[in-house]
Amino acid sequence: MKRFLVLTAALMLIAGAANAQFLFEGENEIGIFTVENPTAEDAQDVACYTGPAGQFMIYCVLTNPVNQLLGTPMSNVGGFEFRLEYPAGLFVTPVIHPSATNFMSPPDFFCGANIPVAGGQCTLITMTIGTFTTDPAAWYITPVSDSAAQSIPGAIAITDADDNFSISEAYTVAGSGEGRDFSAPVFGMFDCADVVPNEDVSWGGVKTLFQ
Repeated sequence: MKRFLVLTAALMLIAGAANAQFLFEGENEIGIFTVENPTAEDAQDVACYTGPAGQFMIYCVLTNPVNQLLGTPMSNVGGFEFRLEYPAGLFVTPVIHPSATNFMSPPDFFCGANIPVAGGQCTLITMTIGTFTTDPAAWYITPVSDSAAQSIPGAIAITDADDNFSISEAYTVAGSGEGRDFSAPVFGMFDCADVVPNEDVSWGGVKTLFQ
């Protein structure tokens, strides 16, 4: 019985560590949420806004950033590159991280930055949304509109500030695994039926703590 209790306590500690280090199952995933620090447990609930019409805040968040050349987690994100797609009629005021400079114009974001990663995530863009209606609205994350400027053709990307701003491919939380399907919405407003949220942290993520 004593050994069982010790094992149970150890697994609870590991699960807590896994939640902190592996917020979501995939690496380099970018999503939009109604809270600035989403967790695996609430990711589905906060990937959609169901409050009243008016003004509210949403956050574009990068989770589990990894330098794919080195195979190591990033401590400071050196840049991000993608486009935000949303319906006309919304009043959207984006504010990028204070360290960032956007070399394109919203809704395209081709940004150099130095953004610390805390708890496996960092906020890239904070947005104030204004709407007079409760009409359903789906949001998408896609590659920047200028294909000649895409660092990885047909993809979205992030860079590692601590590795000479080396480029790694990024993915949306709505994609299947590490795919490039940008046709699935990452965020919804007033109707969550079509929003494809990310999966909860996997047992595989826990097992990596032993490696």
